Amino acid sequence: MSANTITKSKASPRINPATIFAEIQAQPPLMRQEAAKAYIGKMVNWPVTFANASEQSSGQAHLIFRFDPHDMSMITGNVLLSDYPQLRALRSGERLRVRGTIRKIDQLFIELDISKLVFTHSSAPVSAEAVH
Repeated sequence: MSANTITKSKASPRINPATIFAEIQAQPPLMRQEAAKAYIGKMVNWPVTFANASEQSSGQAHLIFRFDPHDMSMITGNVLLSDYPQLRALRSGERLRVRGTIRKIDQLFIELDISKLVFTHSSAPVSAEAVH
C-alpha cells in the first residue's frame, strides 16, 4: 500500500433512527428514496422502547419499537417467539436493545432483520451505536 492510499475504517459511523430520518427528509422529495438506500445493509445496535407486537402464523412475532417516545417513527422486525418466549410478558413502554441489519426504510418505519434482542432491566438511557 502506498503512502497516498487512504484506508477506510471498517466501523460505520454512529447512526440512529432520528439521524436517518432527518438526513432523508433533508433531501428533495424525489431524491429521498435514493438517500434511504444508503442505509440499507447497515448493522445497528439501538436502545428502543417496546410499543406493540402481533403473533404471526409462522411462529414469529412482528415487533414494533420506538427509538424516541415523542416521535412517530418506528422500528419494526420479526423474531421467532420460540427464541424469545419472554416477549409474551413484555409490556408497552419497556426498554430493550435491538441488534440487526437495516432492511427497508420508508417515511415512518425502519424495518430490520433482527439478529438479537437484549432485554434490559434498567430504566437508565442507553447510547445508540452502529456496528459494522
